[in-house]
Amino acid sequence: MQKAKILVYTSSATEIPLREGGTHQVGIFLGELVEPLEPLIEAGHSVTFFSPNGKGCVIDKASYKLSNWGLSKSKMEHAKHYFETKLQELGIGTPGKISDLLNDKAELCTYDTVFIPGGHAPMTDILHSNWLQSNAYNPETGELLLHFHNSNKTTAAICHGSAALAAAPEVNGKWIYSGYDMTCVSMAAERLTEDIPFCNIGGHMPDYPVHILEKLGAKVHTKMLGLSNVVECNELITGQDPYSAKELGEKLLAKIEHQLKHQQA
Repeated sequence: MQKAKILVYTSSATEIPLREGGTHQVGIFLGELVEPLEPLIEAGHSVTFFSPNGKGCVIDKASYKLSNWGLSKSKMEHAKHYFETKLQELGIGTPGKISDLLNDKAELCTYDTVFIPGGHAPMTDILHSNWLQSNAYNPETGELLLHFHNSNKTTAAICHGSAALAAAPEVNGKWIYSGYDMTCVSMAAERLTEDIPFCNIGGHMPDYPVHILEKLGAKVHTKMLGLSNVVECNELITGQDPYSAKELGEKLLAKIEHQLKHQQA
């Protein structure tokens, strides 16, 4: 069977701004990177990494908390090992620069799927061009998402990575994902990390994925903390948070392989 070519668009940001002033150290969430990608890689599909500036991602230290792994140290250690070995071998530490790919339309058209991992980091440099400086959305992210939308090719994202969908443009006065069902990190999870003693990040983000996406016309569906939640709608598949990462990988694999069969038919 033909294999898919997957574009993984990772953030290299290490900070988010806080409403109260100052910043908070962030990165990519380990489980929201590894668990969706591992089944795709093990099935023989190829992955290529890109970031806004061509720099590698940093793993958020908070993603090593066992509460994000159903209290399973073995699951967390497996993901850490997979990141440090397999994903490094595949080039996650030396991603391409997304602008170079966008300038090579023939190469861009060879990709079947785009995936945006989670963690707070994508809010800073994938949704926004640089959230530390302004609220302007990243036009390169918008161009990339429009390409996959127009090609009816699978677009996947998880947690705060789903907020990047807001960078997609309007066509004929309407956001391209208007009316789509999707999910992202819940407000309950945001409150947990911002307002609960001993968990809080020292302030509040200026805005939140749920609010950003709903304002544009998305139908955002979130579940209770600790439950997996993956939503498919048209070419889009999104996961809520670390508890959804494994299911997202399984459903993304099924969606990709269904798409490949349809292409061959």
